[in-house]
Amino acid sequence: MPTRRSILSQRLDEIVRIRVLLHPREWRNEGALMMNRWFDYRFTSPLALTLLFGQIYQEKLRAHIRRHVDIEKAETVHGTTTELPSQRAKSFTALWKARQRADEFFLPYDAYIEFCFDFSSRRKRRWTMLPSQLHPSPTNKEAWLECFDKFYEDRAPHLVRGAGAIPQYRLENDLGLPAQVEFRRIVLSELNYSSRPWSDQIAERVYAKRHLNLDSALDLVLAEDRAEVAARARSSFEDGAWPEEPLVKLAAVEQLPSCFGLNETISVTRSPCAACPLANKCADFGNRAMAFTEKMAGFASPVWESEKKRSARNTAAFRSRQVGAVEKDTCAGAA
Repeated sequence: MPTRRSILSQRLDEIVRIRVLLHPREWRNEGALMMNRWFDYRFTSPLALTLLFGQIYQEKLRAHIRRHVDIEKAETVHGTTTELPSQRAKSFTALWKARQRADEFFLPYDAYIEFCFDFSSRRKRRWTMLPSQLHPSPTNKEAWLECFDKFYEDRAPHLVRGAGAIPQYRLENDLGLPAQVEFRRIVLSELNYSSRPWSDQIAERVYAKRHLNLDSALDLVLAEDRAEVAARARSSFEDGAWPEEPLVKLAAVEQLPSCFGLNETISVTRSPCAACPLANKCADFGNRAMAFTEKMAGFASPVWESEKKRSARNTAAFRSRQVGAVEKDTCAGAA
């Protein structure tokens, strides 16, 4: 079982790798994306999520090739790297941005990528999409979004019902983190709009999965029906109709949000930071990651520093050309 030190050491290493490989503008929105991405990704670092996205993309790409092009060719295509580069690489940056765009659509990556390839096959494209081409383009945006809305309407209820398999969403691990609070809000909303019997829903979410406490679920039931619904739910659960999830008590360090330690994402006046009980620890850990990166690579953000130096050189060269042109014109006028 991972120790507190090993978990923090791994997260520190991942943040340092992010700071070395990417420009700050490429991760500064991870706080907002943390609350928008699929439930079960909200406690995994953006770096690990990017590599996961790449692996799923490659699997779906090969399945698409097998179905629509050639079975043998499918095993030879890659489409993207699934390995973490040792230095800044365009392919990894493109994969990172593609993963971020997928996070905006609140779906598991496999479902999102599956939809993208299915949409592509209906459009009869002559090439296979790279990760950067999965999202809608200016020319197909309207059709893409129309098809996506239909796909989402069909898939989302089933996916939400099965969401929350990770132990971070069970009541015994509740820390009041924004991701946990939002998960329960959406689950309660789904209960309210479901056509399933209240006793079944409560047996599942309250007793078997432990996502909700009994009072919050019963608040949605008509007052005169609550006692009967509660009794039926308890009886159904005890009779084995709903298998109980194992009790896995997590330490706080095992529930770090995706955005934890990325200083440029922190804004204590805005969501989700404003309501996060880990905000201060997050900032302290982010400062530690910046200091470690600077010690190792010379700068807290080597990519940004390189960009600033390049910009300064270009500006100096432009001004030098301007001075040279003025001097040339002055000499020509004097002659």
